[in-house]
Amino acid sequence: MRRLQIWLCILLLGSLTNISTSFAGEITPIPSLNNILNAARTSFSEKNNSMALQEALFKIKKFYYQIQYLDQKLEILNEVKGHFEKAVSKAEEKYDEGEEDISQSDITKLKLGLAGTLNNIYEVETDLQISRLSLSASLGNKYSPNAELVEPSISPIKFELNNFDAWEENYSKHSGKLKRELILKKGFLQVIEAKKKMQLARKNRKMTRALLVSEVANYDFGIGDSGDLFQALIIYTRVLNGYYDSVYNFNLLVAKLDRDNNI
Repeated sequence: MRRLQIWLCILLLGSLTNISTSFAGEITPIPSLNNILNAARTSFSEKNNSMALQEALFKIKKFYYQIQYLDQKLEILNEVKGHFEKAVSKAEEKYDEGEEDISQSDITKLKLGLAGTLNNIYEVETDLQISRLSLSASLGNKYSPNAELVEPSISPIKFELNNFDAWEENYSKHSGKLKRELILKKGFLQVIEAKKKMQLARKNRKMTRALLVSEVANYDFGIGDSGDLFQALIIYTRVLNGYYDSVYNFNLLVAKLDRDNNI
């Protein structure tokens, strides 16, 4: 009887807060983007307000993509933080042992690199919390701001057509309206530009990863230079952050084009 009363209290609290929880009290994850978009479309079916619907769908996509890409940026920054911490510890150990190839200046540079990485981590953590709050609000607070995404990793949206006329023939609902066509064409060109930048960033990411692995291995074996490792970590952080920025920007521009096309 006692357990039943507790369970009923949990159900009541859940309904009052309008936040989904599982039987074990764990936070219910946020479903896939397609699922929550379909739920949003259903909620607007009776209102029949196309502009409001498209704006709501765009905001959901925007915050969902933000959480995905900020999560991955945070993962990269924490990886770099670990490398910097290990490098500082090893450099200080070598310096204390009197090795001539390590100077106090080398240690200071590594510590500054660590400090810069920590600063970036604090910023991304705050941005991530804000994005989670924004997505939760956009979904009517049905999910906790701390809920994890079922689809945690950001990936480029499928967008194969590189010719506006071909895209318009397949997807546009506003052919013949000159003002609308101009808006869509500008949006389409921005998508293509973002796609090219993203593809370039993907190639750079692979090269930078190989560089970092090589420099970390050399440093661990005692044949690498702390300055080279420092530069590799800085480049790795910049390039990978740039890659995830490019994916997010591309996805967001595709979402804007889809919104403008359906209003």
